[in-house]
Amino acid sequence: MAFVFYDIESTGADRSFDQILQFAAVLTDDDLNVVDTFEIRSRLLPHIVPSPGAMLVTGVRVAQLFDPALPSHFEMCRRIHEVMSSWSPATVVGYNSLAFDEEMLRRAFYSSLLPIYLTNTGGNSRLDILPLMIATHAFAPGGLNWPVNEKGRVSFKLDRLAPANGFDHTDAHDALADVHATIHLARLVRAHAPLIWQSAMAYRTKALATEYVEDQPAFVATLLRFARCVPSLVTALGINPENSSELFTLDLRQDPVLLAAMTAEELSVHIKTKPRPVSSLKLNASPLFLPIEVAGPKASGYEIGLDEIARRAEQVRADEGLRKRLIEAVVSSRAPFPESPHLEEQIYGGFYSPGDQYLVDEFHKAEWPQRLEISGQFADRRLRGLSRRLVYFDAPHVMPDKMRNTYARAIAARIRARNEATRWVTLDEAIWDGETMLADLALDDRQRLDEHLTKLRTWREEARQLLEVPIVG
Repeated sequence: MAFVFYDIESTGADRSFDQILQFAAVLTDDDLNVVDTFEIRSRLLPHIVPSPGAMLVTGVRVAQLFDPALPSHFEMCRRIHEVMSSWSPATVVGYNSLAFDEEMLRRAFYSSLLPIYLTNTGGNSRLDILPLMIATHAFAPGGLNWPVNEKGRVSFKLDRLAPANGFDHTDAHDALADVHATIHLARLVRAHAPLIWQSAMAYRTKALATEYVEDQPAFVATLLRFARCVPSLVTALGINPENSSELFTLDLRQDPVLLAAMTAEELSVHIKTKPRPVSSLKLNASPLFLPIEVAGPKASGYEIGLDEIARRAEQVRADEGLRKRLIEAVVSSRAPFPESPHLEEQIYGGFYSPGDQYLVDEFHKAEWPQRLEISGQFADRRLRGLSRRLVYFDAPHVMPDKMRNTYARAIAARIRARNEATRWVTLDEAIWDGETMLADLALDDRQRLDEHLTKLRTWREEARQLLEVPIVG
């Protein structure tokens, strides 16, 4: 199967309230040879204030943010979806992608009324090279160089790890350069830690991972904790009844005889002790399972002996009642997750109705005047909000004056003032952060940051003036 390696550069680190500015992807064959390359940038959305720190890291200039020759965010997302769909089915690969890039990409698709699960549907699977590098360091460190950070710990940052192992990463934090750095590290894992690579390949789909945990009484789950690999000998308890992609596992250092004797109240207390007796794994997020012989004594639980491990695993698998009680104890201990009032964070609020999905398809086929009309026909309020916002962002001229002015004022109010209650970056906050950073920068960086600060101050003044104009009509 082919691989699609990708990376993004964004306005900041918040997955919901920042935006993608650059996307790059490289299609390779099964042997990691480059077959095709795709790269695209977009201009800044009107309601997004870029973080000065992020702009320094990525090197994005003010002219790029507002370049009218660049596609809009909506146009960029449609093109990304088109290209990645044409490269499917494939294994979609990034670096720390499951924690960040993947969620940014999903939210970009969501805001553009595009299918959000592109990377793990239609025959696609996912892989993250960062966990593989951490596991390689833990189990097969020979042959690779492991850079150390200022705290004396191994650094798994892409811009340190790739150069330490022979990659020219002069253009670090450019999306395409980072993609090639990720491919370089993937080749190293495959060459120097073949068992880890093979394990990752074997369980990179939900179906394969599910089949493995059902067939294996005991196995090694490589959990990641603060950039450290924490391998544990576990057995599968079962699937979360509310989420078919979440698997619960029991650490086999736990004696099932003692667990079975506990009351429901005692179990509820016990599952919160450390190390956690029960862990959660995402079967659709490329979990890394290793055979016991690979992890060996490095896996927690190995010290009690393989015979005892096998006995406990079989006892748990035979006791359906205990497995259900443990799962219920974990699920019931979780606090309910309230729905966010912000449209950006309602991405997982449910699937759209067939009628609304039909309108989504029509929206993409239509021209902007018709899109404005369609935006009022959606039953799902998320779609009404997202679609009308798209019209304002890309074609405000088709809106009635009052509607257009209402959006302009709402955005000005949203981005202008510093407010501790907001999740997004505001103009006041960006200016304050940028001014705080100035003194410690080299001359070139100071000049680039001054350029951004000048734009931010102008933008803030324009927002202030707009909000002081009385509403007409």
